[in-house]
Amino acid sequence: MKLRSHLTSLRPLAAALSLALASGFTVTDAAARVDFGPALARDFVPTAAVTNCDDAGPGSLREAYAGAANGDVIDLTGLTCSTITLTTGALIDSPLAENVTIVGPGKDLLTIDGSHANRVLVHNGEQLLGLAGLTIANGSYLGYYGGGCIYAYGDVALENAVVTGCTLLATNSDNAYGGAIYAHGSVQAVYSAITDSSATSPHGNSGGGAVWSRSVRILASTISGNTATGDGAHHARGGGVAVATDVEIGYSLFAGNTAGRGGGLYIFGASDNLFVFDSTFSGNHALSIAGGIYAKERPLRIANSTITLNTAWFDFGAGVYLGADADIQSTIIAGNTSSNGSPPSDLGGNDGVVTVTGANNLVMDSTLALPAGTITTDPLLGPLQDNGGRTWTHALLPGSPAIDHGNNINGFDIDQRVYDETVTQRGYERRAGAATDIGAFESGSPDTIFYDGFDDEAAFGPAN
Repeated sequence: MKLRSHLTSLRPLAAALSLALASGFTVTDAAARVDFGPALARDFVPTAAVTNCDDAGPGSLREAYAGAANGDVIDLTGLTCSTITLTTGALIDSPLAENVTIVGPGKDLLTIDGSHANRVLVHNGEQLLGLAGLTIANGSYLGYYGGGCIYAYGDVALENAVVTGCTLLATNSDNAYGGAIYAHGSVQAVYSAITDSSATSPHGNSGGGAVWSRSVRILASTISGNTATGDGAHHARGGGVAVATDVEIGYSLFAGNTAGRGGGLYIFGASDNLFVFDSTFSGNHALSIAGGIYAKERPLRIANSTITLNTAWFDFGAGVYLGADADIQSTIIAGNTSSNGSPPSDLGGNDGVVTVTGANNLVMDSTLALPAGTITTDPLLGPLQDNGGRTWTHALLPGSPAIDHGNNINGFDIDQRVYDETVTQRGYERRAGAATDIGAFESGSPDTIFYDGFDDEAAFGPAN
């Protein structure tokens, strides 16, 4: 299903999306080409309308959510207030409500605020909780396991949504997983942000400052300012995201996240579907290894991405640490440092076991053998900033050796800078000039891929 799909009802959509997430997904090159799947909040058919911003009572979100039936779509788009402040605890639905979707007027227009008193949402259904067009903020949970803002027994899907300011603090030696979101199933985030959240255990393991889940699909989204921390004697993994199986991350930014290992992303393994593409990992930090990405057990694919300015303590793999083989294509891994900012430390791994394949990469420092032709000079990157699109990027400065020296074997139509349908541009072309650039940013790329509303296949045709 293409990005500009037209939906007639959310009930069958929610069921279909939940089944897809629950069963896992297979990452393919075709699936990575701006195919964001079903939309939660287009042409939806509401089954319940929230008419006030009270914490409880008739017409409130609490009443609608607690009474939701399977497949219900709760409509908040008619509200004129900016905040629903929860004063009597988390919003909790029935286990019989397998699929529930909440649609708001816009992430900048409506916030559901947990007041740091409890979680914001608990989804007891074992399929899908969908959240679109709203912000979830200031949830706090003290206790066992996970979910400072959102706890779900099934899957969570975000679309044009924000989850921010969430805290999870485990008691005693309990584990703390999912500072913002804990899902027994999968988490999908599209055009969304999960920020400034934390998972902390004083005497146990912690992980997933933003997200802890079985699998993730993160597209055109930002994961920033999240932490997973502990006492130093236990695991603290995945300051941004900690994930057990399938990974699909594209057109996204991971920045300023911190953990013991895998400051930005920690992948436990158990799946061969691990793909990061058209994305930037910048300024993440690990107290031991892998400030940017840690892939523990299974082969990882990275394509057309930029991994820079990440830091770690140990002198190897501050950008990326590999526990298994990797195929890396047209990617910059440079400017990452160890010992809190001194020796260069871009790519490392289980030496003698890990094989790195691929082509057209720029890696300045590696403890692993790299494919012939890998560029090892300074990529000349600009600062992390808004260069267009939904997520920030590092532009290539004039004279960068990454310009025109990459590849596009996956056939991406655009670089990291994808837009959504609120603007006319889909994004910036993946190739401009003699050849594709290395990294997530295409220098000199005009934003000339437009929505036409009719011919989606033409707009998403193969890149030259």
